Amino acid sequence: MRKVVALGAFKGAPGVTTLAMALASAWPAEGSEGGVRPVVVEADMAGGDLAARFGLSDMEGLLALAAGGHRDGQDDELGGCVQEVAGGLRVVVAPTGGDQALASVGEVVARPSVLRGGGDSEGMVLLDLGRLGARPSRELARGADRLVLVSRGSVEALAHVAARGEWLDGASYELVVVGVCRFSEAEIAAALEMSPERVRKVPWDVRAAAALGGAGQVGRRRWVRSPLTQAASALAHHLDGGGGRGGQGGARGLGSELAQLRARALPGAVRARLGAPRALSSGGGAQ
Repeated sequence: MRKVVALGAFKGAPGVTTLAMALASAWPAEGSEGGVRPVVVEADMAGGDLAARFGLSDMEGLLALAAGGHRDGQDDELGGCVQEVAGGLRVVVAPTGGDQALASVGEVVARPSVLRGGGDSEGMVLLDLGRLGARPSRELARGADRLVLVSRGSVEALAHVAARGEWLDGASYELVVVGVCRFSEAEIAAALEMSPERVRKVPWDVRAAAALGGAGQVGRRRWVRSPLTQAASALAHHLDGGGGRGGQGGARGLGSELAQLRARALPGAVRARLGAPRALSSGGGAQ
């Protein structure tokens, strides 16, 4: 069966879809079972962007998958809903409309096997969940083999990660901080009470991001040297099982801005004793 890596954010638009596309482009060939390229499945309940970006039909993607339809007589439901974009990236696009997208995601939650396929299905699904704002997306996140939380690097954005809800208790996840961030990975990990090897910073590159969104082209040399694609390659190898990184030291001390996040990252047992009203008032409730 296919493996599933889910990506999502708690607030805003930190670049979840672009990161999923970057990972797909950088996924190690030796890590793809049978040489099968990863599939980016857009499952954002607010509606998808890839169909409009690449001029694709949103009737042949997640909507068809949720309805049990597939093209070209293929037995594999997911494979029958894949479309290719520039660069050979394989995508299953979500409906643009929010109502259709929400219904489609709900159907996939009810039949998660459509993502993994049967025993002879190979490859990796990169599941773009957009904002983790409601039960269907959170169920898909919890059911994935790996979960990647995506955030910007400001204190405000990291506060939403710190206030992660009880639905994540016991789950294993990575945090990817996209774009400018003046804090180190070790400082972020200490503030959020995470293992340092589970926090990664991914620099932003406007030109590379535009190319991944179908809005431009980047020469091979620029592509290879892009900090975004280099970081995506390292993250892809890590998620594929390449292990963590060495040399991650602990933070010597936390500034007041990050130190305040500790109070929001309360252990589940403490939240249970506080009760829902007090947890919500302190920022520790579900988003």
